[in-house]
Amino acid sequence: MVADSRSVKGCVSSDLWFRTMYARTWVRTKSIFGEPVWLLVGIGFPLFTSVGLAFLYKSSGISSLSGFAILGGVMVSFWSNVLWSMASQFYWDKQEGIFEVYLISPAPMTAILVGMSLGGIVGTVPSALLVGVLGWSFFAPQASPNWAALAATFVLTITALYALGMLLASLYLVYGREAESLNQAVGEPVSLLSGLYFPSLGKSSPFPLAVQAVASLIPLTIGMDALRKSLFFAQDLWAIYPDLVALTAMAVALLVISKKSLDTLRERGRREGSVSVRFT
Repeated sequence: MVADSRSVKGCVSSDLWFRTMYARTWVRTKSIFGEPVWLLVGIGFPLFTSVGLAFLYKSSGISSLSGFAILGGVMVSFWSNVLWSMASQFYWDKQEGIFEVYLISPAPMTAILVGMSLGGIVGTVPSALLVGVLGWSFFAPQASPNWAALAATFVLTITALYALGMLLASLYLVYGREAESLNQAVGEPVSLLSGLYFPSLGKSSPFPLAVQAVASLIPLTIGMDALRKSLFFAQDLWAIYPDLVALTAMAVALLVISKKSLDTLRERGRREGSVSVRFT
């Protein structure tokens, strides 16, 4: 009887987790596709930036690097979604009085975060694809992809990025507008260090080794390096396995830390009510 009751309880908990994840995914996806302005921004910002840099490479006589700019335009769509939507979502929910509902509801916080992540990915994929298709059609950069390595790198990079977004969500929740200011301050430096549009690691990097070491702590840096290797230089899984191991370790560590952080904040909010106070 005890075993049966535990089994039923586990099934109910799993069902609640997946229902919560689905609901949050649906809301996030609906909000992205339901606002034309956000769609235009999500497409226009990475498209204009990557096309401008591709023209710069071409006019400088290094048109072979135009593919790097297009790839960067594809990945910056996801990075922007992590930085401006995923990380800030709980802060916005708190301002609107929704976060209190999260605290008192039985819905698992991890399911809410995973749903936010999946909704953000689903909402960002069309704009990323459009940037890639238009850029590749116009500039036709040379590529020799290893599809297995490319797919594995992309999945691990996205997982690590959104795990980082989960962790940032808890920080933004606590620090409010201070975190929003930090968001604006670190956005462009991270884009520069991560090498979205040019190699920031290895012999081709313009950065000294000390800067490269700091940049390698950012999941996007490792991901971009591995994506370039597998897309333009046909390197297989064995050739880029150090990058894949690093991305896996980053993703696992960020997921564990973000879960512990949010569990702590949730208990604190239920006990003291301090998390649900709105910052002004």
